[in-house]
Amino acid sequence: MKKLFKNQVLCTIAFFILFLSMALSVTVAQVGSDEELKKKYAPILGEYEFLTAGGAFTLKFYVEGGALWADSGDGRPATMEPLKDKEFEFTAEDPQAGIFEIKFLKDDQGKHTICHVVNTGMGLDAIGNKIV
Repeated sequence: MKKLFKNQVLCTIAFFILFLSMALSVTVAQVGSDEELKKKYAPILGEYEFLTAGGAFTLKFYVEGGALWADSGDGRPATMEPLKDKEFEFTAEDPQAGIFEIKFLKDDQGKHTICHVVNTGMGLDAIGNKIV
């Protein structure tokens, strides 16, 4: 009976260690993925300010959870999907606002400090400048 209990305890510990190692490897992979994406998208990450007839708004572009995100501060950040064969051009879908087309442009010094956002359904066509 003692031997059976000992085997059960050893099996439980082994499964626990296996679970922990799998959880850690997923976390390390995600951090590695985030770091790779941050490096890839470094020229465009940050906050951009847009001035429109309806007023000013900001968008923050950041990497988290293995994805590139656009956040207007409304509590509904959207994942950005890159357009094939286009550098720094994306789409982002918001369940309420629809599909956004996001394009980052270079300024006169050759740096990506300009962001063009279009949402046809909303009638939005705005150009913003990097502020942070």
